[in-house]
Amino acid sequence: MHYRDSLELVSGVSIPKRIIFKATTIKEYNLCYNQNMKKVSQILSHLFNTPSYQKLHQTQQIKAFLWALPKSLRDGVCFCYIKNQVLFFVLKHPCYKQEFDYKLTIIKQLLKQYQQSKEELLGVKDIKAFVGNNAYQKSQTQQIENLEVYGEIAKGDFENLAKDKEIREIFESIRKAILCNH
Repeated sequence: MHYRDSLELVSGVSIPKRIIFKATTIKEYNLCYNQNMKKVSQILSHLFNTPSYQKLHQTQQIKAFLWALPKSLRDGVCFCYIKNQVLFFVLKHPCYKQEFDYKLTIIKQLLKQYQQSKEELLGVKDIKAFVGNNAYQKSQTQQIENLEVYGEIAKGDFENLAKDKEIREIFESIRKAILCNH
């Protein structure tokens, strides 16, 4: 087929003119053109069922289950993975671990309901959680890095009018500290 024999309706998609002339309405045109094409969802589901994309499909199932969890738990999850029929949650902070342990029965019930309704994650038999060292250390270093340090603005040239000897010495020690920081 030559370029002259086709008409480009959508960028990058050329349609033969004979199909357009045969179709009298847009609805008939869609029937003629999409008759043998697969939908995107069919293609993606076929890809996810191949062994090479099984991990990706499993990751999407875990993310969907993660959205079924309460927001207070969902915010604390760094990432999840399945190993030996156990769903592991890597949490960001020890406080989230404590809350996760407190709500473990609720999470297991949610998993069973999710398995029954969606028929996914059927291989998961248990749930465990732990705090990832890297996630916890990263959050601590970010907090330390966010501390702002200000330079000394005072110059230490003030008149010490204190009459009491102890107060006078305190002001002089302040002056000395200012001069050292300057």
